[in-house]
Amino acid sequence: MKRFATLALVMMLAVLMSVSVADAAAKYRIKIHSVGSDTHPSTPALHEFKKFVEEKSNGQIEVGLHINAALGGDREAIEAMQLGTVEAGIVGTSIIATFEPKFNIFEFPFLFKNHEIATRFLDGEYGEMLNKELQKQDVRIIGYGVNGFRNISNNRGPIHKPEDLNGLKIRTMENPIHIATFKLMGANPTPMNFGELYTALSQKTVDAQENPINLTYTSKFYEVQKFYSLTGHLYAVAPLAMSEIFFKRLPDDLKEVVLEGGRLYTKIERANTIDEENNMLTELKAKGMQINELSDEEKDVFKKATEPVYKEFESRVGKELLEAALKVNQ
Repeated sequence: MKRFATLALVMMLAVLMSVSVADAAAKYRIKIHSVGSDTHPSTPALHEFKKFVEEKSNGQIEVGLHINAALGGDREAIEAMQLGTVEAGIVGTSIIATFEPKFNIFEFPFLFKNHEIATRFLDGEYGEMLNKELQKQDVRIIGYGVNGFRNISNNRGPIHKPEDLNGLKIRTMENPIHIATFKLMGANPTPMNFGELYTALSQKTVDAQENPINLTYTSKFYEVQKFYSLTGHLYAVAPLAMSEIFFKRLPDDLKEVVLEGGRLYTKIERANTIDEENNMLTELKAKGMQINELSDEEKDVFKKATEPVYKEFESRVGKELLEAALKVNQ
């Protein structure tokens, strides 16, 4: 009986130890939201984030990727992060701006001339300032990912000057700065859910759309649009955000793992976006799309036409922030 009791005690301790080890193996779980597809440049970067964080945390953090809007839209994701029910997600700044208005800075037209200038702004003091403001809403940014410059496609012809947009019914996001911008350029902006856009283009409910190269390609808009003009009118920023509630629960060493993973994600995602732009442009041409570039002089005409937007919406971001963003080009 004594041997039996000892054996039972040893077995019970072994079970308890195995449970304890299992719990330690995945003490924290991160669900990551993304509306991107398998082929979107952000998805491979998310896989690298997952691999790095799980390995660097010695299995204490488990990362689950939920792409193709499996957890819903960006707005639902941010609200869930505020509650701590979703730990992280890639969210567009136009949605973030509805929670922290200063993020409207990225919705102003012709703000950055190229990727390098945009990177300088994102990685500088103002990118950090925006992050601190967002943390007041219980969400923090762990990586400023990007979708690149937004451009215009349509079936009427190439876009080289504002007059080429006259009367063109173009789908835009439901953002007042975007809508005002396209009105100043002579177009007829029509807010619409992105998920409805392909059908709307094929049925000619709208004539045109404006999205970065990667979304234009991966959404197969080349099947329903003929001309793609590289207007670069907006720079699309899509940060990897995290629930501040979740982040604060982490011990300091795991916080650093997550932040380091965020830096790795940012580096890979940005490189993927730039590399894929060239490849996808080649593919768009092969699919029959006519691509036309705009000179700096042509873009300056568009910028001058849309300047009233800066004054109209300056109060949303503050004069200092807007002037800093404009000066970063110098």
